[in-house]
Amino acid sequence: MAITRFKAQKARTLLSFYLLFLPFLLNGQVQKGSVLSTETNSGIGFVNIGIIGKNVGTVTDEKGNFIINIDPGFDNDSLMFSIIGYEPVTFSVKQFKPLPEKKIYLKPLIYNLKEVRVSARASKMVTMGIQVKSSNLLSGFAYNNPGAELGINITVRKPVMLTDLNLNVARCTIDSVKYRLNVYQLEGNGKYRNILVRPVYLAFSKEKIKKVITFDLRNYSIRIEGVVLITMELYKALGAGNLLFYTDPKEDFTWHRKAIEGDWVKTPGEIGVYLHGKLLTE
Repeated sequence: MAITRFKAQKARTLLSFYLLFLPFLLNGQVQKGSVLSTETNSGIGFVNIGIIGKNVGTVTDEKGNFIINIDPGFDNDSLMFSIIGYEPVTFSVKQFKPLPEKKIYLKPLIYNLKEVRVSARASKMVTMGIQVKSSNLLSGFAYNNPGAELGINITVRKPVMLTDLNLNVARCTIDSVKYRLNVYQLEGNGKYRNILVRPVYLAFSKEKIKKVITFDLRNYSIRIEGVVLITMELYKALGAGNLLFYTDPKEDFTWHRKAIEGDWVKTPGEIGVYLHGKLLTE
């Protein structure tokens, strides 16, 4: 993790720690292809592609096309193609590289949704995460690599239906920011599984950061319980610039990874991301 120090106005020092690193480009072998739906035979936009357990990955463009650099040192690893709403597909890297056209087909998923009962009485509202409206510690995306993520870990003892997501953004030098929200549930095997049944896209301009940025989640029926990771993913390249959040150095950790199938890393200090939700009666 690279650490950079800035001197702000009035001689205040801002410590900005960058969570992500430069893309893996050296000694790589460029692989080009496309990801398509088995149902429509059309390209699927913004599919995650990553080597399992490694910080190597990318995301397809709007039409489902992709380019990825894979070093020969990863030939014994596995490459996964995944997106919410489709069954993931995994290849060994050795199996994937010789494919002539590299057309990868994903099959749409059918979800069996759990019944949710809402009490007739007014539901209790809860807040998860922390508000950080000002801080000398700023953290966030240093490089705009598609597939990179960062977020917070929360524990919910009773089931909650999320109503909104709120961001305390401190600095943004990108004209238009585009995120994809991911919600990961910790399972018994110690692994995190994305529980969303349809993608949630978030966007805002740098002019919006003067106040808390709020996104309404009520139409997505996101039910959480137990240990959950709430993350924001850069699903497309945003160009030059960076995005930094106010961060409380005394609170918990910020979770991050460079690629969608990479291992999670914890950095001390929690970014200013918080959610509201309604307690459910089952």
